[in-house]
Amino acid sequence: MRIHPDYPAMVPETALSILLGGLGTLSLFRTGRDWLPQLCGLLIAGIVAVALLSPISLERLQNDDDMSIASLLGCLTVAVSLFLAPYSVRDDSILLPSLASLGLAVVTIPILGYLFNAQAMFANPIYTAMALHTAISLLCLIVALLLLQPRQGWVGIILAPEPGSQLLRRLLPLFLVGPPVLCMLTLYATHLELVSPDFRLALLAFAMIVLAGTSAIYFAHRVNLSERRTRETELSFLESERTRQATELAMVRTQKVEALGQLVGGVAHDFNNTLTVILGNLELLAEDPENKNNGSGVAEAIDAANHAAGLTRQLLAYGRKSRLEPEPHVLDDLVKSSLVMFRRICPANIAVTTRLSSPRAIAQIDSGNFQQALLNLLINARDAQPQGGRINVTSDLASVDSDHLTGFADEIRMTQGTYVTVTVADDGQGMDAATLARATEPFFTTKEAGEGSGLGLSMVSGFCHQSGGGLRIESAPGSGTTITMYFPLTGLMAPQTIPEPDLSQAPPAAGAFILVVDDEEAVTRVIARQLQGDGHQVTVAFNADQALERLAQSETPFDLVITDLVMPGPIQGHDLARRVIEAYPSTKVILSSGYESENQRQQIPWAAKLPFLQKPVSRATLRRVVTETLRQPPNGV
Repeated sequence: MRIHPDYPAMVPETALSILLGGLGTLSLFRTGRDWLPQLCGLLIAGIVAVALLSPISLERLQNDDDMSIASLLGCLTVAVSLFLAPYSVRDDSILLPSLASLGLAVVTIPILGYLFNAQAMFANPIYTAMALHTAISLLCLIVALLLLQPRQGWVGIILAPEPGSQLLRRLLPLFLVGPPVLCMLTLYATHLELVSPDFRLALLAFAMIVLAGTSAIYFAHRVNLSERRTRETELSFLESERTRQATELAMVRTQKVEALGQLVGGVAHDFNNTLTVILGNLELLAEDPENKNNGSGVAEAIDAANHAAGLTRQLLAYGRKSRLEPEPHVLDDLVKSSLVMFRRICPANIAVTTRLSSPRAIAQIDSGNFQQALLNLLINARDAQPQGGRINVTSDLASVDSDHLTGFADEIRMTQGTYVTVTVADDGQGMDAATLARATEPFFTTKEAGEGSGLGLSMVSGFCHQSGGGLRIESAPGSGTTITMYFPLTGLMAPQTIPEPDLSQAPPAAGAFILVVDDEEAVTRVIARQLQGDGHQVTVAFNADQALERLAQSETPFDLVITDLVMPGPIQGHDLARRVIEAYPSTKVILSSGYESENQRQQIPWAAKLPFLQKPVSRATLRRVVTETLRQPPNGV
């Protein structure tokens, strides 16, 4: 068959090769049989050999109808591709895409030649007798073979789901259609003698520049839009992350406020009793002008004041912060202080027993958040036994390996090693499997509305996670609940074999010249009187400016300055201490505060090294710290 009388026909060898190529390619897509495409490839190679040695002669064929070199190369490409296709697809090799790409270049050129000037193409010895339908058929076969491995080579780039490939697919029609159309228009204008052959090249070059430039501008525009969307997505993600962190912090604070609210009742009861003892004894002292029977009253007032100071320190340690600031702590000590707080809100019908078996075990944890976590577990255990019962608190060391990493909340996967454990067990009703599976979900609670936020176990689990440990929950209906917190063991405290010297009863240092700086006049008077009772000369100031003035005007240099950390005015205690140390190297400094200021002082390295008095200060503590400080060498020595 001839598409045009002046065009060559498809010879029988080419037709048979194309039919066999189609059969082999179809078998690759449909049947998956390896032998059939290989057989088709071998038959095509045989037909090409016959065409070279003894071409088939038909009456309708003309003398110049023959299997051209381009047709021969295209058929051989199909034959070799079919033979190698089963191996290439199985091994994900790039051999088949590379071979098919070479064949694609061979058959695409004659198609363009027919499009522009077939007679000019026939003058080329490679494409002299290649029919148009031969080139199109071979083109379809080779494209089908390329699609056997759509993820390999340049075909994989075109078909990829990424934005760059999507943009390329949009531009591809322009690249494929644009150049041929421009060339045809230029050729048509030349035939009409609208332009000369030389000027035709200039127009063609300009058209190609416009095409390439437009494509590049479009590509850059799409990339810019993609980058803007990416930036917007990142900003949205950052904002979402900030919101999530703020929500988590609000959850922590909500849970802390809830637990703290329950503490307030018990602490207020104890505090009021303490104030009653102090106030009553002071009134008795005021009514006894001769001070005949003040010994026991003074002792009771001092004991009550110390008890009140302990309550205050516990509340400050519990409520001082929300973010984790882990430090090495003996876990049993923290458990004991937490139990002191819990017993104030525990009803009399619940017995609390303890068995602390790790008195020297140290864990790197945040003390305030640990006490909050333990208090949450204790409150849950209390609420699970409204009619009374027992709560057992234990601590121990546990070795965790791959065989024991089950039963943890939120499918925690901890590293193998030794852990310090704190367990809270109750005799309550327990939880069924469905409730146990959701126990650590935020806001999930089995309590009545208004009685719980559902954040307790969630926050405990999160705290254990952040501390490098885990939370194990064991419960069954009617069998109570056992919850164990795991924290990595970081060391053991060395046993105390040598007792520390007791300086509370030691004689005070020789009379020193001391400056006391505090904005509370009553506090200043009490400390001044106690120091004067030990034989010291005391001067007072009520803010940093007055203190600096006293230091500058004094003829005798001060031996010691005791300053409060928080005072009115721009100069705070740590800044005053720095100025004193710099201006008066022989003068020593002691810091004091009624706040839990350890974190604040740790942020100022040089201030953290100074002696510190935590208010309220007993006379024994004041005497000991002052004596130790005065006996130290001068600053900088």
